[in-house]
Amino acid sequence: MNLTKMLTEENKAMLKDKVYQLLWDVGMKLENDKIIDIMVKKGCKLSSYGRIIFPKEIVNEFIASQEKTQSQDDDDQSLHIHYGPGVAWTHFILYTGKKEEMKKKIGVEFKTSIFGSGPTKFYDYPSNRVLTIDTEIFIEMMKFAQSTPQIGYVAPFYRHDVPAPIERIDSLILGLKYTDKRGGFDVMYPNQIKYIKEISDIVFPDALGKAPYLYGAIAVICPLIMSERSLEDLLERKRCNIRRYRIATMPAIGINSPITIAGSIIQATAEQVGGMVVAYCMDSGGEISSRIIANSADWRNIASTSLGPEATYVNLGVKELIDSCFGGHMWVETFFASSANVPGLQTVYENFYGAYRYAKLTGTADVPYPGLGNIGYMGICSPTQAVLDIEIKKSQFDVKNKIEVNEETMNFGELCSTVLEGKEFLTSEHTLKHCREIWKSDIFLNEIREKWAGNEKSILDKCDGIWRENIKNYQAPPISGDKIKALDILLDRAKKELL
Repeated sequence: MNLTKMLTEENKAMLKDKVYQLLWDVGMKLENDKIIDIMVKKGCKLSSYGRIIFPKEIVNEFIASQEKTQSQDDDDQSLHIHYGPGVAWTHFILYTGKKEEMKKKIGVEFKTSIFGSGPTKFYDYPSNRVLTIDTEIFIEMMKFAQSTPQIGYVAPFYRHDVPAPIERIDSLILGLKYTDKRGGFDVMYPNQIKYIKEISDIVFPDALGKAPYLYGAIAVICPLIMSERSLEDLLERKRCNIRRYRIATMPAIGINSPITIAGSIIQATAEQVGGMVVAYCMDSGGEISSRIIANSADWRNIASTSLGPEATYVNLGVKELIDSCFGGHMWVETFFASSANVPGLQTVYENFYGAYRYAKLTGTADVPYPGLGNIGYMGICSPTQAVLDIEIKKSQFDVKNKIEVNEETMNFGELCSTVLEGKEFLTSEHTLKHCREIWKSDIFLNEIREKWAGNEKSILDKCDGIWRENIKNYQAPPISGDKIKALDILLDRAKKELL
C-alpha cells in the first residue's frame, strides 16, 4: 500500500543501502539468549559489541517471503483509515473474521473507535483535574462506549487499583461485562498471553485460536535494541500458536534517533526490518508486520510531541522505503496523538493538522479527522473531547460524493408553480417531508448570542453534558451467562498462577 511519493528512486536506493549497512556494521542488541542462538544458527553473526549483525542474504530471504503476501496486507490496510485512525480496530476486525462485512459498511454506517491505545488517566472536565484510572472510572467509560451509538470500538484502560500481573486479564473480563465494543491490547507480561487467547476463544468461538484481543506489537527500543520482555513475548506467542508479530518502534527525533529526517528514516527502517527478520528467523511461517509512531522533542520544553510535520515525514518515509524495498507490511496511522493537556481547540487543531499532513503527503483526498478523545499524548482520556471528536468526524462522514437525483428530489412541478405564483417553499408539504434531512449539529449551534455564546467553553460544556446524559441510557451487552461464568473461572485460575 505504497501511497507516498516523497522519495525519488535515487533517494530510495541510497537509503536502502544505508539500512543494509547499518544492520551489518552495527546490528541489533537482542536481550535474550534463546533468540541469539536462533539468529546465529540461521547465519547471523554475534559482533564483538555483543550485537547481532544481519547478512544481506538473510534480509533478502525475509523480503522474498514478505512479498508473497504484500498485496493481501495492502488490502487489509485499506480498512484502517476508516476504522481508526489507528490500527487496533482494523486488526480486531481482521482476526474476528469480519473484514468483508466491515468493508461493505464504509461510507454507509458511521462508527468510530475511541481512546486510542488505552489511557492511564482520566480528565474530569468540571473540576479540571487529571485522575488515575480506577475501577469506578473504568466502568463508567465502558458504559459511555456502550451507550453511545456512534462508538464501535473502545480501547483498553490501564487500571491502577488492580495488581499489575493480573490487571490486563481482569480489565478485559470486567470490560466485557459492560460493553461488547471492548478492544484488545498489548500484554504487560508475556505469561498473560495464554489467558488472553483463552478469553478470545470463549467470546469468539467462531474465531478459535485467532486471539483478537491480543495486539501484535513487539517493541524495538531505540536505538536498535529488542528488550528481554519483548523477545520473551515473541517466544510466548509462538509457544501459544499465535503466529503473528508486529514490530513497533517509536523514534523520538533528535533524542533517540537522528535530528534529520533522512537519518531517522534510516535508523527506524533498520529497527523495523531487523525486528521483522528476528521474528522471521524464529518463525518463518508467521504473519509479520511493522508499525512506526514517530515523534519529536518540543525544544521549548523537551516534551515529546507528534504535533510537528517531521513526525509525519519520518512515518511516511519509512513506510515508502519498506513498501518499495523491504517487502511491505508496514502500518502507519493518519495521526497518533495530540500533546495538548486539556480538551478543546488545541486538541482539535493538532488532530486536523496531523490529518492534513497525511493527506498532503500521500495524495489521499478522504482522510477522516483522527480525534479519538485522547489528550496528553494518548495517556489521558477525555470523554468530553471524545464527544467533540465524534461530532467533527460525523460531520465529515455526512459529506457524500454523490447527490440523489430523481423525481422526488427534483420536485420539478412544484418548483415551477411556486416560482410562477411568487410563493416561498417554507410551508410546502415537500419541505415538511424532507426538512429533517438537512444536516444539523447538537454541538455546533447557530443561535443568537443571547441564547448561545458559541465560544470554546460553551461547546465543551455541551460535550460534557452529552456523554453524561448518554450513560443514563446505558444498557448492558447481551453476553450469555455461560460465557460470564467461563470468564470468571478463568480469572480465578489466572489469579492463582500470576499473583
